Amino acid sequence: MQTRQHAGIRQTLEQSVHFRELAARDLDRLAELARPKRLRNKERIENVGGYDAHLWIIVGGAVRLSTKVSGDGEYVYAVLGPGNYFGLAAVIGKGVGTIDAHAFGATELAFIEGATLVKLLEDRPALWHHFAAMLSTRLAIALMLLRDNTACTLSERLVRRLFVLRPAVPESPEAQPVLPMTQGDLARMLGTSRSRANAELRRLESDGLLRAGYRTIKLLDLPRLREMSGKDLTGF
Repeated sequence: MQTRQHAGIRQTLEQSVHFRELAARDLDRLAELARPKRLRNKERIENVGGYDAHLWIIVGGAVRLSTKVSGDGEYVYAVLGPGNYFGLAAVIGKGVGTIDAHAFGATELAFIEGATLVKLLEDRPALWHHFAAMLSTRLAIALMLLRDNTACTLSERLVRRLFVLRPAVPESPEAQPVLPMTQGDLARMLGTSRSRANAELRRLESDGLLRAGYRTIKLLDLPRLREMSGKDLTGF
């Protein structure tokens, strides 16, 4: 691997809220095992789910995770940006996945082959605790978002979904994170129409909380959005 690519992956791991608590030697080893991959906009990522699944880490750009439903429908789980990951559950569970992953814009990824990651965890049992906690956190978020479908209004659900999808990198109180996604995909995540989601976005925009643009949603007032989203949510 080229030195620049290795350094970029190592820096992404060090900054990511999911990996930054690991010891330096573990971050070094993960970066050494990772292999880079570049994708064009809308290009499908292979080997997502299944017995040969990999752990994927987003270095630049974004990844759209979705699955087909009956007819021509589609459910969008998330659009994840730099510092985030996916594929870990399939690696650990060795199950067949059904999620499709596509690049959202030009995207730079790093992946660790499933068998290689499992061997690393077996060699360093202490790492199992960290990766198990990652999976546990994501499961808890998924269950809370599922509960939101019946317990929260559309406005509350929208704010909570945007909050968990904020970038997986450190934030300052003045940060204004930019979330890569279309308004149509946000509507699919919430199980509502684009017109209803758009109306809620415009209301939040008029309150100075966010700005909806072309393929992006910028969070202008993170502290207020955090207060509105509740204390039970963390980043996806």
